[in-house]
Amino acid sequence: MRIYETIYIIQPEASEDEVEKVVQSVESLITEDGGTVVRVDVWGKRRLAYEVKGFHEGIYVLTRFECNPAFPKKLEDAIKLNETVIRYLVVHFDERTLRLEAEQARRNQAALESRTAAGPDRRVESDRPRVETISADAEEPVEA
Repeated sequence: MRIYETIYIIQPEASEDEVEKVVQSVESLITEDGGTVVRVDVWGKRRLAYEVKGFHEGIYVLTRFECNPAFPKKLEDAIKLNETVIRYLVVHFDERTLRLEAEQARRNQAALESRTAAGPDRRVESDRPRVETISADAEEPVEA
């Protein structure tokens, strides 16, 4: 079993029920083929970088799943037939990418714990905004 991630964009005028129907159909395709859904994130309506099929916005959905290597082609074929999906992408996650993602999650957790340990009214040095002012008679910036 390999880990894959797909992101697909649904037409912006789709109702919540239609979005849920598309998400459920993708999930059922994955599970019917023996795969497992790891995570589903509905990002909501966002502006597209460029016009796609006449749309300037779309509802983004991200799904991470495990399946056999032949399944992504079947998923792509099924998504192509769905008229509410205006764009999609399926990518394979290799071991290196998964390790990097786990390392980033550990770093984020450590940073969160260090902020929590500093207390609610105290800030960690990296959280303090750095403000510099330039004095008219000084050649170098002076920290305020």
